[in-house]
Amino acid sequence: MTRGLAAMLAAVIFLNASLPAARAQAQAAGPFPEVPLPKPVVRPHRWAYASIVAGLGLAGASFALERSADRTYDRYLTSTDPGEITRLYDRARLEDNLSTASLLGGEALVTFGLYLRFLRRPAGERVGLEWRPDRCAVALRF
Repeated sequence: MTRGLAAMLAAVIFLNASLPAARAQAQAAGPFPEVPLPKPVVRPHRWAYASIVAGLGLAGASFALERSADRTYDRYLTSTDPGEITRLYDRARLEDNLSTASLLGGEALVTFGLYLRFLRRPAGERVGLEWRPDRCAVALRF
């Protein structure tokens, strides 16, 4: 049993001594080929920035409309003329609805602008057609 153990130990030592030399020869065979990276295509993001700015403007306008609706509602509460009460109430409701629509539209525009700027890929990067023997003919990315 000790002879078998000694033989296994000798085999391990021999393999350990010979493997680094084999690895050194494989590494010395040649440098890795340089793979050129494609230059990123610079695209302007004007529509994305315009959408974000317009969305922020609408969100800001919603707060002004809300304050105006609150002032109109306060005047409605203190009014005593029945015709003016109806007019002020309708105006306060309209300004409040416009405020809500402005805030929701602004949030949608900001979200759309962020999508355009950071998530959307141009159509040219999704589908590619190449006629080379070492490549797939059609590539589709999601």
